[in-house]
Parts: sequence; structure tokens; C-alpha cells
Amino acid sequence: MGGAIKLDAVSLVSIFTECILYGYFSVLAVIALYILLSKRAKHQKLNKPMVAVSIVMFILGTIHAGVDLRRLLVAFLDQSDDTGGAIAYLSEVNTVLYAIKSTAYCMQTLIGDGFVLYRLYLVWNGKKIIVIPIAICFVASIGVGIGALQGFARASPAAPVFINDLQNWIVSFFSLTLFTNFSCTSLIAGRIWWVHRRTMGLVVSGHSLVPAAVVIIESGAIYSVCLIILLSLYLSGSFAQYIVLDAVTQVIGIVFSLIIVRVGLGLSSDQTEGETKKLTTLFSSNPTDSRQHHSAYPMRNIAIKIDSATHNDSMGTDFQDGRFENSALSEQESGSHRKGASEYL
Repeated sequence: MGGAIKLDAVSLVSIFTECILYGYFSVLAVIALYILLSKRAKHQKLNKPMVAVSIVMFILGTIHAGVDLRRLLVAFLDQSDDTGGAIAYLSEVNTVLYAIKSTAYCMQTLIGDGFVLYRLYLVWNGKKIIVIPIAICFVASIGVGIGALQGFARASPAAPVFINDLQNWIVSFFSLTLFTNFSCTSLIAGRIWWVHRRTMGLVVSGHSLVPAAVVIIESGAIYSVCLIILLSLYLSGSFAQYIVLDAVTQVIGIVFSLIIVRVGLGLSSDQTEGETKKLTTLFSSNPTDSRQHHSAYPMRNIAIKIDSATHNDSMGTDFQDGRFENSALSEQESGSHRKGASEYL
């Protein structure tokens, strides 16, 4: 197993790739925290969960990159003269350092999946038939992740990462997190698109939910593609899977921070003020309009009132009241409560 690529060479490429991504993640994390802490309206409360998640993700990414670097230093400096050399040490999955990096990866993955599940809950207004099946899958991934970590700890020093006892846990974890991420992303984007279609005639100029769907699809696609490549490489028995595995830990944080940065800097959503705008439009038809001849009922003046409740969530993080509101038009009045696209990110 492992293919033609040797583990020591893969490890060097892996740490190089991870360090580049970690640098990118570091810059985005700082900008995201600045947006969360500073670029918010005076009436808005600090979104502590988002700040906490951003900090924890950055810490986990730092731990993972630091442990990978330490493992390489030990392998090439301390173990190079031992039996098997650096390759033998890097192949061991039961060491303390390997356990730490694996734990950091699992936690980073679960936090990312948990947050996208939280977005799904908000966008679908907590609809049980939608949320519960994916929530069960998420809980299962937690159990499988714990099982995989225990499998690493109990493996013999000579056991490769591709043995059946570990493969079952690893493939299950990759598959569950891929399903969770792909399903949540698809359902969120689909819901936003559906609401957009339903409210196309009522959209206030300058406000659209399409950018929200675009950001979510893009971020979900990046992560899903990485997971598909990772799963494919692992099943093929290639050590190249370590390159993608180490990169994914940073990619999760990058995707999370990138959404905040893009929305916060106004690159993909509307910048709105936190106020309620009441717009009243009077649609009237001329009694002599030729369209009346094609209707069984005479046309009457219809007053349509649109309440547009928008919140300046420049960091795209105010989820506490982020619910889609659906309302139907009537002849007398129509209420449509709409929020900026950033509410659902």
C-alpha cells in the first residue's frame, strides 16, 4: 500500500502545502475577527458564538500545523539513524503526536459540520423532517471520530494507516462528514433559491438572496471537493492522502473565515442599515385598459404594503432571529419580511 510515492517525500510536500494554507488562514482569521469585533452596527450585540468558533478553529489549525512540523523534525533529525529511519516513524499512528494531530483534525471537522448544520436549522426554520436526519448523521460522525482515534491509539507501531481495522473507521468518518456537508450546503442553497423565486416580485431594489446562495455553494463546494479527493486517495492506498488530509484542516478554517470576510467587506451581499423600511406602493389600472376585456372581474386599485426588515449584519453572523418569513399577497395588503443576504450565512 502507499503507491509509488514514499511517505517521507509526501510528508515534506504535505507540510509545505499546509504551511501555505495556514498562512492564508491566519490572515483571514485576523480579518474575520476584526469584522466580528469592530465592523458591526452600534445596536448589534457581539456574536459571541461566532467569535468563539473563529478562535477555536484558528487554535486547532495552529496545533495541527505545529504538530506536523514537530513530527517531521523528529523523523528527520532524531529517528533518521534508527531502524527504518524517518519513514518508519512517520508510518506510526499510535504516537502521541499523531494522536494530537488526528484529534485536532476531527475537532476541526466536527466544528465545521456542526456550524453548517446550525445554518441549515436557521434557514429551514428548524423544520424537523429536514434537520433531524442530517443531525443524526452528524452525531454518528462524532461517534465514528472517537472510534477512529481509539483505533489509532490501540494500533501496533508497525500497523499502517490502511489496515482494515482503521480503514472502516476512517472511511466511515470521511463519508459521514462529506454527506453532512454536501446535504446541508445543497439544502441551504436550495431554500434560499426557492424563497428568492417566491419573492421575486416583491424584492426591494438592492436586496437579493442570490449572493447568499452563491457564497454558500462556493464554500461548500471547496470543502466537498477536498473530501472527495481525500476519500479517493485513501481508498486507493496512496500516501498522497496525507497531503490532502493536512490541507483539509486548514481549508475548513479558511472556508469558515472566508464567508465572514466576503460578507463583511460587502463582496457578496448587500450592505444595509439596521432599520425597518415601510414602503407603500399603489398599483392602479386604467378602467379603459384593454386588459380588462380579458378578465371576468374588473381591475381595482390594490394597495400593497411591503415591510422590509433588514439588519446590518456586515459580518454575516446574526443568526438569532434569522428566519425566512413567508407571506401571501391579498387584495388589501401584503406583508413581506425580508432580511439581507448576510443573515443566512
